[in-house]
Amino acid sequence: MKKYLFLFSLFALGAIMSAQSLQIDLLKKELNDHAKEDIFRVNKLNELAFDLSVMPEDRSKFATEAVSISNKINYPEGKGKALVSLALVKGREGNAAEFSRLLKEATVISEKTRNTELKASIFIVEGMVNDNLQKKLMFLLKADSVAARSSNLILQSRAKYLLANTYVTAFSDYEKAIDYNFKALHLAELANDPKSLIICWTGLGNIYAQIGDQKNALLYLNKAENANQTFKDLGNEYLLQNALGERYRLSGNYPEAIKAYNKGLEVGKILGTNSSLNESNLADVYTRMNNLPLAFQYANSALKGATQINDVGGEEWIYGILSRAYLKDGDPDRAVYYANLGFSSAKKSGGTENLRDNALALSEAYAKKNDYKNAYENRLLYIKYRDSIMNDEVRNRTAVEQYTYNINKKEAQINVLNEQKKGQRNLLIGALSLLLLIFTVADLLFKNNRQKQKANKLLEVQKQEIDEKAKALSDQKDNVELLNNIGRKITSSLSIEKVIGTVYKNVNKLMDANVFGIGIYNDQLKTLEFPCTYENGKPLPFYSNSVDDENRFGSKCFKEGKEIIQHNLAKNYKNHLQEIEMPDKGLQAVSVIFLPLIVKGKKLGVITVQSFKENAYSEYQLFMLRNIAIYTAIAIDNAESYEELNHTLSTLKETQKQLIQAEKMASLGELTAGIAHEIQNPLNFVNNFSEVSAELVDEMNAELGKGDIEEAKAIAMNVKQNLEKINHHGKRADAIVKGMLQHSRSSKGVKEFTDLNALCHEYLRLSYHGLRAKEKSFNAMIKTDYDETIGRVEIIPQDFGRVILNLLTNAFYAIDEKAKSGIKDYEPTVSVLTRKENKKIVIKVSDNGNGIPKEIAEKIFQPFFTTKPTGKGTGLGLSMSYDIITKAHNGELLVECEENKGTTFSIIIPV
Repeated sequence: MKKYLFLFSLFALGAIMSAQSLQIDLLKKELNDHAKEDIFRVNKLNELAFDLSVMPEDRSKFATEAVSISNKINYPEGKGKALVSLALVKGREGNAAEFSRLLKEATVISEKTRNTELKASIFIVEGMVNDNLQKKLMFLLKADSVAARSSNLILQSRAKYLLANTYVTAFSDYEKAIDYNFKALHLAELANDPKSLIICWTGLGNIYAQIGDQKNALLYLNKAENANQTFKDLGNEYLLQNALGERYRLSGNYPEAIKAYNKGLEVGKILGTNSSLNESNLADVYTRMNNLPLAFQYANSALKGATQINDVGGEEWIYGILSRAYLKDGDPDRAVYYANLGFSSAKKSGGTENLRDNALALSEAYAKKNDYKNAYENRLLYIKYRDSIMNDEVRNRTAVEQYTYNINKKEAQINVLNEQKKGQRNLLIGALSLLLLIFTVADLLFKNNRQKQKANKLLEVQKQEIDEKAKALSDQKDNVELLNNIGRKITSSLSIEKVIGTVYKNVNKLMDANVFGIGIYNDQLKTLEFPCTYENGKPLPFYSNSVDDENRFGSKCFKEGKEIIQHNLAKNYKNHLQEIEMPDKGLQAVSVIFLPLIVKGKKLGVITVQSFKENAYSEYQLFMLRNIAIYTAIAIDNAESYEELNHTLSTLKETQKQLIQAEKMASLGELTAGIAHEIQNPLNFVNNFSEVSAELVDEMNAELGKGDIEEAKAIAMNVKQNLEKINHHGKRADAIVKGMLQHSRSSKGVKEFTDLNALCHEYLRLSYHGLRAKEKSFNAMIKTDYDETIGRVEIIPQDFGRVILNLLTNAFYAIDEKAKSGIKDYEPTVSVLTRKENKKIVIKVSDNGNGIPKEIAEKIFQPFFTTKPTGKGTGLGLSMSYDIITKAHNGELLVECEENKGTTFSIIIPV
């Protein structure tokens, strides 16, 4: 919901200024006609200097002249007001030092002159410029306190209105907002100031619109609009059009909202005011309507305008709009970028609604990028902020409804008292006339007695009013606290069954719930499913009804999204149904309530409470059940979202396992040629020594035949040496096969002490010969620099080997690609270095290939990101390697690259 720009525009147009261009022209004419440097001219200059519809450079000029004349004629109050106007200009420009200096000078003047109006204006400007919401509120509370000591009713009204607007826009505290707004309205009525009345009515219309009370919203906005037709104030017209646009936007009537916002833009152009408010609202509406060209046009223009007036909250709101627009435009990277800007800023400013909206935008953008981990984390943040706001909205709606109820009740009491007084007065006049004719003395005594009785009655009425007001306030507090406690219990569970049980337990305490149930909509089957219904405290079996069944209250309530309340079912059921379906078991209810469960326009199901008694439910119980239904809808939506996220996460984990295994087998496939080459060498030795040994055995037999025992023994020694070499090379082949089998198996995550240098060298030779076997023309310089002091290191050998293999395979691929480009005098080189430094092991794999461009270097460890052509890589190798080093070995995997010169990957693990 857009609030912050609305707040600053109210300051700019409605707080302490005359927005009408005719009034400005009149002021300028008076200045031209009155050239004398006196108090009159200073006051007129100050009026123009503090009018925010005047351009900043002109306001600065008027204020500077007012300061100069005030110094000449010794008019400190005039100088103080001019300094405040100058400070406002500097503060809006972002010149904090000058802003602070000017206000300090104005404060000194206010203390010397004891001018409360000047002091209140200083606090108001402090509140207008300050970005910190808590400090803004502090300054405006001070302004209200100081203004109350002045005799200026209009200033008092404006101070309270600014507080009301701050509570609703910055803190979503509707109870305090409506209280201050009504107090501001009362002061405006006492001052009989049309402009202040219009401002207060507009503010009340905005509050009621935001809590969904469109009836009262329209009532106050129509009052303001009708009054402004006579007053003809363009500033008020600007505010009214924006308020009407908000009302249409919040109710989903986008065409009417666009009309109102465009009218506001036209008025803003006449006033020359900053248009970021209306433009950002138009951008939001066009984004929702999927009109992206206009959405981008208005959003970018609004962002520029918000930046000019240092509207931090407005920038956060616009970043969220841009994120949603770019996501719809198919650009998730930009969507993440803008949502991150909005979220980071909102964390500093404390704007909960902007935190919620930008967290949702981040979740949806990351999901679009298939980054489900970040999507899940931001979704949980969105739910957290949304629930906080929802709880506040329920509490605020309850408080405002209670406040409105108390006001209506008070007005009704006043009307009754007026009628009673009128009747008493007529009766008294008649009695006195009659008694006057009979006996003058008796009349005097009787009149005295009646006056005493009247005074006593008046005291009794006043006491009764005070008691009722105290009781109403106590009931309001108790209701809000009770609903908050119930809401916390209901929304604390993420299981639908527990939610239903908790709701039933609390509803059963508040009212006669002979029958209670919650129906949840199944979109696939188009049914309302009742998983747990209670009758007289006992659970009933699961059942479901079609949403198209015209003879079911639940189906009618859900499809139409409207409440069904029957105090006598037999008499009134025909208002909704053609006939009543009798229950399969149990009694037929007499009093029936069905309420729809709706969250943000999404229908989730229905809640029903039924009694076997006639007229079983009071207005208070209905009021409580409506609010419980809101909490229930939030809880069910949370539970369904949580279940959906868990399912998505489980699917993602299973897919991840399959992809990791596929990547492992792919890396093993890369080694096939290298393994064959490595095994071929020991097998050649085995074959050669076997043939030589066979020949030596023949020679030994011949020598034995000759009787030359010594020669036979010498030959036997040669045969023994050959057999030892055969055994050695056979074990070498066996080790290669076992190593590859170990590489292909799933790691158990058990660390073993391993010769790290040997591991690196083994995979270096395998990956090199593997590529040479596939590319006969491939050749490269291999450089190794092993630190022999490293010794055996505790690692997970299978996983660590996969990392080394992946880095080496990428290095050989990089130099091969560069070699194929035909660069003259290029010598492909891959280097492996190991070091033991500061209780850490460092392994560096370097190549002199083409390097990695800086713009994509930050992405190379992301899952599925690859720089290789389609079919050449999965994009999982480096992602898996990063997880193995950082998570399984508590280390670091870093990359350094220089385009066209090469890349170095560094593995750093603790000893």
